[in-house]
Amino acid sequence: MLKYEKNPKIIQKLALESVNKLADLSSFNSLEKELAQQILIASGDMTIIEDLRISKGAIEKAFEAFEEGFDLLCDTDMVAAGIKQKYLDDEPICLINKANVISQAKSSKRSRSMVAVELWKPYLDEGFVVIGRESTALFRLLELLKECENEDCIKRPAMIIAMPVGCSGASESKSYLWEHHEEIDIPCITILGNRGGSDVATMTMNTLLKMYKARLNEK
Repeated sequence: MLKYEKNPKIIQKLALESVNKLADLSSFNSLEKELAQQILIASGDMTIIEDLRISKGAIEKAFEAFEEGFDLLCDTDMVAAGIKQKYLDDEPICLINKANVISQAKSSKRSRSMVAVELWKPYLDEGFVVIGRESTALFRLLELLKECENEDCIKRPAMIIAMPVGCSGASESKSYLWEHHEEIDIPCITILGNRGGSDVATMTMNTLLKMYKARLNEK
């Protein structure tokens, strides 16, 4: 008989103890630390802490946006499926596998994620963007925001959670976001470099929602 812990509460407690022992979280405030712990648990890689970036006041701004209601935009079905429905009033919006997106992508010789992002425009106003895989989705979103910097042709999301993973564009897209997030005036949470992924991105969003709900219950 294999011996292992079965109690989920104890498993979570042990995971937090391990993270606090192995990772230096001293640079984060209490809210950021709570989020960072769950990101590290999701990734299983304590060295990710070196590349984790949370923009100033991002978590507080997320809580403010949650109070107003929001659309949740996801780059892939895997990301959308990973968001816990009990925290949401509406289904996440993911368009990458819609027939019109596939058709437009083929005809324009662009990635489906780029076409999907262009169809996000009606939902972006104070929405939450969660990108866990597609670097071209992040690039195209940033491109659209830059194109409309001085015009009212696209609304700005309340938050960008950007964690595309891979060796082609992932690092570059996240670096651009981090370097320019103050300029485009959008809070963001990202992991620089090639690491990240859908699991980490969904854990980030789920943790923000859970933290918000916990604070509501405390009032």
